Amino acid sequence: SGLDVRRTDRTLVFYEKEENLAKLWDILSVYAWIDIDVGYCQGMSDLCSPMIMLLEDEADAFWCFERLMRRLRGNFRCTDSSVGVETQLCSLATVTQVIDPKLHQHLETLGGGDYLFAFRMLMVLFRREFSFCDSLYLWEMMWALEYDPDMFYQYEDSGSDMEKTEGAKLRQKSTRRCGKYERENMKVKNPEAHLPISVFLVASVLKDKSSTLLQEARGLDDVVQILNDITGNLDAKKACIGAMKLHKKYLKK
Repeated sequence: SGLDVRRTDRTLVFYEKEENLAKLWDILSVYAWIDIDVGYCQGMSDLCSPMIMLLEDEADAFWCFERLMRRLRGNFRCTDSSVGVETQLCSLATVTQVIDPKLHQHLETLGGGDYLFAFRMLMVLFRREFSFCDSLYLWEMMWALEYDPDMFYQYEDSGSDMEKTEGAKLRQKSTRRCGKYERENMKVKNPEAHLPISVFLVASVLKDKSSTLLQEARGLDDVVQILNDITGNLDAKKACIGAMKLHKKYLKK
């Protein structure tokens, strides 16, 4: 992870100080030590960096990162036959096929039907597609829209999975306490339709670039290049609004 630490947010003045790079290294090293199953994976430094910049105390930054990883560690769980975000990539393919079938067909023709070109967006929650400030703004909006009061209970260490499930059932969920995106999900009885908002955010980006991809992409390299060109130039609020619209459209399919 040493090289990753040096590369992370290297354009920011904050990381010109060696002591701040050392904090990032320390937190990632300790996390790799306590998470035996997943350890350290490339991309975790992108998720950890904002914690160090926003929280002066290193211990506070570590525990915030550790809690974030309870939610996202599945993104980094890879095997010889699958990648951590594979389920989300499959969902993205399904969503795109519904909301923009012409684009989906074009991507399949180019050999991109597995949507691996969107791997990074989902893995590190758009940290590299948006500016530093916009990516944090995006996280805030995503988590507010997806807010579910039972979510935190599910990530606690104590108690068995069955106890957590039973505990969640005992507490009647109020739609008023949930985020706007989660409220839309609660209206749908089919749990398979309950997809993370990140999938619709990527779909929103693809929809926005649909005409460019259809006209200019003649191979997967072109797809990657077109999506790389948007790095740092996306609008977080616009992306969330677009994701919500696509989510409603998808649920009506």
